[in-house]
Parts: sequence; C-alpha cells; structure tokens
Amino acid sequence: MTIVRRSVSTLFLSLFFLPAMTVHAEDFLKQGKKIAEEGNGSPGSVACMECHRLNGGGMPSIGSPRIAGQTAAYIEHEILGVQKGTRYAPVMAGVVNNLSKKDIRSVALYYASVRTPKLPDVSPPDQALVGLGKHIAQKGLWKKNVPACVLCHGPNGRGVPPHFPYIEGQNKGYLLRQLVSFAFLKRKDDPQGLMRGIARRLSQRERKAVAEYFASLTPPAAAGRGN
Repeated sequence: MTIVRRSVSTLFLSLFFLPAMTVHAEDFLKQGKKIAEEGNGSPGSVACMECHRLNGGGMPSIGSPRIAGQTAAYIEHEILGVQKGTRYAPVMAGVVNNLSKKDIRSVALYYASVRTPKLPDVSPPDQALVGLGKHIAQKGLWKKNVPACVLCHGPNGRGVPPHFPYIEGQNKGYLLRQLVSFAFLKRKDDPQGLMRGIARRLSQRERKAVAEYFASLTPPAAAGRGN
C-alpha cells in the first residue's frame, strides 16, 4: 500500500506542476522571441534578428551564423562565453553585454525551438575544395595529428550536444572565421583546447576546404537529431 500511495502522490504532483512548468517555458519562449525581435529594452540594446534573423537562419553575406535548432545549452554557453571574453566575438560583445542570465536563457530557448530552411551562401560550393574538406571531415589528416571532424561533431557534422554544435549546413564565412579565430585569435571556449590545436595544424587551404564542405550540406532538423 505504501508503494501505491507514493506512486499516486508522485502522479498527482506531476499533474499539478506540469501546467505551471508549461506556462513557465512559454514565458521564456515569449521573452526570447521579444529579445530576438526588439532587444531587451536596455539602452543600446540590439535585436538578435539584425544578424541572426528571426528564424535563426543567419546572414551568410556577413558570416553571421545559423543558430536555428542549435541546442539551448550550447547557445546559452556561447553567449555567456562572449560576456566572459572566452569566445572571441567583438561584434557580439557589444550586443550581449547588457543581457541578464534570464534574457540569455530565454533567447537560447527561443532559437533552439525555431526552424528555417538553409539560406543561400555567398557563393556556390567550391568543388575543388569540397572533396578535400570531406576527407578531413570524415577521415582526418593523421600525419598532422588532425582527427576527423565527425568524431566530435557527429555524422556529417550534425552535432553532439551539449558541447559540440551542429556545423552541417552552416555558412562558409562563419565556419572559416571560427577556424581562424581558434587558430590565431582569442577564441578559447573549446573543451580542453581541442579546436585550437586542430585549427592551428590545418593549413589555410585546409581550413577553407573544411568550411566549404560543411557549408555544402543541408542543415539538420535539430542538433544531434539528424534530418
């Protein structure tokens, strides 16, 4: 009887709190969409959609990344990294510095929930580089101690939450800029410095090839879940 009472009590509490949890999540999503559209109302606040678009498709023309369907945990981690200075993003720094932790959680949940088709990149895939990029992505360059990208980012770069984002279908300008940032600049939010070491060991042509290959693919429906 004790076990039965506990089960009934657990079920009752779950049913009692579920509507409240749903409303709470809806409030976060509503606030996140508002910040994406208008900013958070603070002086100098900029709407996320100015660079990432309301549905998270990004702006390939300026190398602004696609974030639609990226995990909320990853988006939140990266925004906090920009605030702390561990992620090199001078443009983003001025945008997110006035966001509170609640703002960040809200906008992360919002962009994790939206979906949008891939936007046209700045140019068609460079087929001369796509083949090399595919080889590096799937097999690595072991003579340079460079592992295959898919070992961390998952099949075709579909993402392995929470630490490894999807890069399948990301725009080439953003991908290349991040590889350069890891190699030479101040991006240092990668687990155990893994990406910094890999990016430094790749040549300029190899970094561009990797960006071309992943940009030539179709984005996943959501990080880590495939199409």
